[in-house]
Amino acid sequence: MASSAHEAGRQDALTAFLEARLDEGYLVETRTNTQAIIVRPGKRMWSLSRFGRQEQSDRQVVEVDSVGKVTTSPAEPLRY
Repeated sequence: MASSAHEAGRQDALTAFLEARLDEGYLVETRTNTQAIIVRPGKRMWSLSRFGRQEQSDRQVVEVDSVGKVTTSPAEPLRY
């Protein structure tokens, strides 16, 4: 039972963090109970790829550790 409450606390910490980022314009790309990838669309930029114009974005990995601390780190860019 204690581990279930612990897991719920981690999920709640992630949910609170994500809700704050949604208010800042981020979108949730993927999510598990303790991790998510969020993205805030950026300005359109010319690219040399075959797709022409692409949108540069701010992608971040959001993780909640075993004590409920939320951390972020840059996510790998999407490859098309």
